[in-house]
Amino acid sequence: MTDIWLVRHGEASAGFGEDTDPGLSPLGHDQAQAAARLLAPVVPEDATLLTSPKRRARETGDPFAASREQDLEVHPCFIELPSPGDLAQRQTWIQHVLKASWRDLPPQVATWQGDIFKALQACTTPAVIFTHFLVINSVASKISGDDAVVQCLPDNGSVHHLRINGSEWYWVSRGQMLESIVN
Repeated sequence: MTDIWLVRHGEASAGFGEDTDPGLSPLGHDQAQAAARLLAPVVPEDATLLTSPKRRARETGDPFAASREQDLEVHPCFIELPSPGDLAQRQTWIQHVLKASWRDLPPQVATWQGDIFKALQACTTPAVIFTHFLVINSVASKISGDDAVVQCLPDNGSVHHLRINGSEWYWVSRGQMLESIVN
């Protein structure tokens, strides 16, 4: 049995259609501090700290890693869903994705999702993973068995406690959710 805490990155300093790798906004930094405070009493001292390579995820993990005097380990499997690099196309593209089913998206999406699931299944000790909206939704889809891309609306800086026991995956607790999707 393995406990994993999935943390959605704090609010980014730029929108999805404005920058492919923004850091955190001032509010995002506050959310990262709040996530660190939520994690501190529940995450075992020997937990592995993993992060998406994206700057906003790394910056979200920094306060918790500093509090533990640990380094964040960048893990490419927990990156956001690969998207067009052309900023003009990104907003339209994400709106399409959010209304879709996983099976309706290109084959590389299934590969991306499969890599996430393999990486999570490979965790044999407690882990905290600083990641993205659609990574959390991929896990929620696996748990629910529902193929819709949007399963939940995890808020920026929210903490979601996942437990994996062999092939059984389930939520121990869920973090704060958004009222609606904001991009």
